[in-house]
This record gives sequence, structure tokens and C-alpha cells, in this order.
Amino acid sequence: MNGDAITEVLRRHSLRVTPQRRAILQAFRGTGDEHLSAEEVASRASVTVPNIGRGTVYATLAELTELGLLASVGNAEPIRFETNLAAHDHFRCRLCLRLFDVELGGPELRKRRSLPGFRIESIAVEADGICASCQDYQRGLRDGAAQALSMPSLAQEDFDGLSCVRLDSPVGELALVASTDGVVHLAFSEHADFASLIARARARRGAVAARGRLTELTASLEDYFSGSPVPLTDVIDWRMLSSDQRGALLSVQRIPWHGSCSYEQLDSTLDPYACGRLMGCNPLPLLIPCHRVTCGSERPEVYVGGTERLHALWALEDG
Repeated sequence: MNGDAITEVLRRHSLRVTPQRRAILQAFRGTGDEHLSAEEVASRASVTVPNIGRGTVYATLAELTELGLLASVGNAEPIRFETNLAAHDHFRCRLCLRLFDVELGGPELRKRRSLPGFRIESIAVEADGICASCQDYQRGLRDGAAQALSMPSLAQEDFDGLSCVRLDSPVGELALVASTDGVVHLAFSEHADFASLIARARARRGAVAARGRLTELTASLEDYFSGSPVPLTDVIDWRMLSSDQRGALLSVQRIPWHGSCSYEQLDSTLDPYACGRLMGCNPLPLLIPCHRVTCGSERPEVYVGGTERLHALWALEDG
């Protein structure tokens, strides 16, 4: 690509025509069979711009690839290492970025295929897509969110001794539930048990100590919605959850403000579907920030309180 053509292409994509961008594009000789590494591009570009930095080269290559001016080929970061030295195929999940050993026929192709002039010593096929675990997690997340809308989290026999309160918040009405030992449940207005919880709140039933827990929770939520990065420190009554559920939710509770964690990195014994379902019907949203749990590199759009609330929480914490 000559200088005039490079100038035209950069301007067409609203990019400034800098010496660095020109040098990087000129590093490609214009033949479609070139596959240059970033190091090779840097070496060629340095002939024109001797002080070009490798950081500039990497950033510009990423920029040009995103705009569709270049294509990238090969494994994305992170590079993975393994002890299996036998020829085998891989599946790479584009969400969690994990590699899985699979059988796609790569080793068998060596027996059946030849390329004139080339000596094939090994063939390994790599497929890209979404792994079974990430699909299971996403399915569980959807099912859990649907469950929160259709099935009460608390059975009638669980209400003995519990106190409820209604709270107006920036994300709509909330129903808060506590026992004398701690907070039990937080429901959004669309949830299946919201109406019954509000009715109990009006009746002011429940232990005095439980109402004290709710007063403390209300103050903490007000701090949270004011933009406080301090985690909600209210004591949670975990008795209505299994040990596996507690482990997963405790791990989520440790994700800091501005932070995120992919589901497979949680300290959890739950399988991906069960983990997704628990996040989807999280009985204590906000206190347990499931909106910070990702599916690999993707922020799922499914949330126990709905997409609009999810975006509001992201805006609150990302701002």
C-alpha cells in the first residue's frame, strides 16, 4: 500500500495520519499471503520511524484490527500451556477463554491430506465458540431470573419471626426481610413474593430485633445508592440456604466495588447451571452483588432485578 492510499484509508476511517500509523501500514507489502507478528511489524516500521515504541505498535494494530483494516489470526491472549504433548485438537471458548481438548479429526487429516511442495508434520484443529459450561451458566441464569418472577423465595412456614419493611430506592420499591440473626431476603417489586412481603411490612409483624436489622440495612442501602464504595456490611442469616449456595454467594460477596469475577472463578462447588440459576434468583441482591459476576469476558444482560436495574447498578458503580 503506497503513501497516498494509506492516507486515504486512514482519513476514510476518521483517523489522524500520523507517521506511526503510516509506518505500521507500510510494513505490509500488500501481498495477501503475509502473516506478520507484532514484532515483525515493529521491526519494519522502525526503519521509517526509528523511535516507534512497541506499545504504540501493539495499540495501533489492535485499533486497525477493530476497524477492519487488518485481520488477526491465531490464539488470543492469554496463551495457554499444557503437559499433553501428543497431537490433539482444541476448542477455545470466546467467553471464558478456556481451552478444551476435543476430537475434531486433526491428527487424522495428516493421513488423508497433502499439500504439494509442503511436508506436513502435524495437524491440529482449533474450534472457537462458546463452551458447554458457559452455555449451562447462561441457561441457569435465565431460568433463575424467571423463577424469581414466578416462585416465592420464602415459604409461608418460613415467615415465623421474620420482619419486613418497604423501601423506596433509586431502582424502585424494595421489600426487605430479616430475622433476629440477620437479613434473609431482598425482593424487587416484580418478584413473586413482593406483595406478600409488603403486606407483612404493613402489619409490622416480627421480632423487635429483626426490625432493628432492617433499620441498619436501610441505612447501608442509602449509603450504597449515594455512591459509597464501602461494601454492605449487614449480617446475613444464611440458614435458609444450602452449604453449596452459601459458598458461592460468599464468594460473590467478596467481589469489590468496580470489580468483577467470572462464574467459573468463584469459590463454588456448584455446577455451572446451578451457579447460574442461583445468580439469577439471588435471594439477597445488592447485599450479594451478583451484578458483578460475568460469564467470562461477557457481562450477561440477565439479572434477578431485570435489565434496566442491572444497567443502573453498572452506571452507579462504573461512574
